[in-house]
Amino acid sequence: MEYEELTPQKESIQELLKKYQENKDNMPMTHETKISNSVINDSMPKPPTFNPQDFEKTMSRETDPDLIISYEIVKLPSRGLFYSNGISEVNVEYMTSRDEDLLTTPSLIESGTVLDLLLKRKIKTAGINPDELLAGDRNAIILFLRSSSYGSEYTVQVPDPRTGIAFKTTVDLTKLRYKELKELPNQNGYFSVELPMRKKTVLFRLLTSGEDTQIFKKAKSVQEAYGSEFNDYSTMKLKSSIVSIGDNTDRTYISKFVDAMPALDAYTIRRKILDVSPDVDMDYEFTAKDGFKFNANLSIGIDFFFPNT
Repeated sequence: MEYEELTPQKESIQELLKKYQENKDNMPMTHETKISNSVINDSMPKPPTFNPQDFEKTMSRETDPDLIISYEIVKLPSRGLFYSNGISEVNVEYMTSRDEDLLTTPSLIESGTVLDLLLKRKIKTAGINPDELLAGDRNAIILFLRSSSYGSEYTVQVPDPRTGIAFKTTVDLTKLRYKELKELPNQNGYFSVELPMRKKTVLFRLLTSGEDTQIFKKAKSVQEAYGSEFNDYSTMKLKSSIVSIGDNTDRTYISKFVDAMPALDAYTIRRKILDVSPDVDMDYEFTAKDGFKFNANLSIGIDFFFPNT
């Protein structure tokens, strides 16, 4: 039939592509084709020309010290002896006006997380989590941030030991030094102490600031749940620090032992933990108005980062 003769035979896609390629290869280049190729070539982006003056201006902006946030290397009181990575110093960025916004956020102040967030923003050494640092190392970084941002002078109220009457004075934060490490941990990072009452040898470790925070939150939660007038934070912290009593490492045994421990034994362990903990030495020599000199522990107030408020 005539209709059937006009109907094209179906071809596979591969056959159609092959024919198209053969026709394209044999097609002579016409004037229109040349124009088309010329237009395509002309429309391609050209490489930028090098302008020395523009380059100098750009580099000047990038290296302007007023536009760069610099940092300082802060050595840690622990000297890296308590960390598996042996980190003994960290790069800490100077505080900026944006950090003041963080420090004045009421919700962060109320939740007690403001310093945690500040340290996470300012510590620039890769792989360092502020929660995994010892409290003393965090204190050293916080002291640097305060001194480098608002100066080394800090006004405090301190009681005169002769009269008990507090007076206002200004301390120089640069006079604070790190505690001397008189005893080092064993190869596992543990310290030992002999109990005077129970005559047991106790091994303990130093807790990180993150662990300490979790214990404090747990103690507060338990207190609120039972409606108690006090919480067991100190006892819970002691239980977490102790690794073994004698040769016994069972956590249940350690917990029960601490609950029944004589007060003198508990005090002995806490005293030893304080003695071996690397930290900033907050013992400061004060001078009363009449020139009388005495040493007392420098306490940091809520105005530490805002000396003029």
